[in-house]
Amino acid sequence: MKPDDVRQLYDAAYARTYDAKFLTSPLAAPVTERNLALLRKLIAPETNWLDVACGTGYFLRQFPETARMGADLSPAMLELARENNPGVAFREHDFRNEQPEWVGKFSLVSSMWYAYTLVDTIAEVCQVVRNLASWTAPGGTCFVPLADPRLISRRDLPYHVDDNFDGQTIVTGILWSYVEDGGAKVHSHLVAPQVEFMAEQFRPYFDRVEIVRHFSPSGLEDKQPVLIATGKRAA
Repeated sequence: MKPDDVRQLYDAAYARTYDAKFLTSPLAAPVTERNLALLRKLIAPETNWLDVACGTGYFLRQFPETARMGADLSPAMLELARENNPGVAFREHDFRNEQPEWVGKFSLVSSMWYAYTLVDTIAEVCQVVRNLASWTAPGGTCFVPLADPRLISRRDLPYHVDDNFDGQTIVTGILWSYVEDGGAKVHSHLVAPQVEFMAEQFRPYFDRVEIVRHFSPSGLEDKQPVLIATGKRAA
């Protein structure tokens, strides 16, 4: 999706209903609470946190004692984020673009929900990963909930497939769209790389990359594995 498409999609009316639908509704709240529990384990008194594609600032406002900053492409979302987090700095920014003043500055860098899927290509996903890693301080951590193509499609999608021509096929990811309100709101052609691919993109920058998978009481996986990359290597 192009920046103007994102701004139009995440307009003022959509921003006002976002938390209630995607973060605090009965369907979404268990995932939100589990992600908050993981963040609590990562946040210390000395943490300096950047939430990229911060939306309404919901996650930031759960940690009012933490030094924190948010960035997003949607002015409407940023307006709510500022209301929800008085005194916190927010920046309108496209996370595909480098930001030299942020390089190595933050001990925790997050990008919540499926924000990275809004880009147009796999190459742009890789650029987002490079930026997230670049903005993470040496020794720091990246926290990124992942859109798992297998869970989105309800299909077993192998990452590597043997080929009859003595080669190997790599199923890098999928394109998908999310349609709301009878077509009034459409997240078009979202890019969702395989979980294994996402882990591979973070490994050159961090000592450890872990995929944390949540489970429901029934033992079934929910729809949001989380990538936690720790031990950012010095440039």
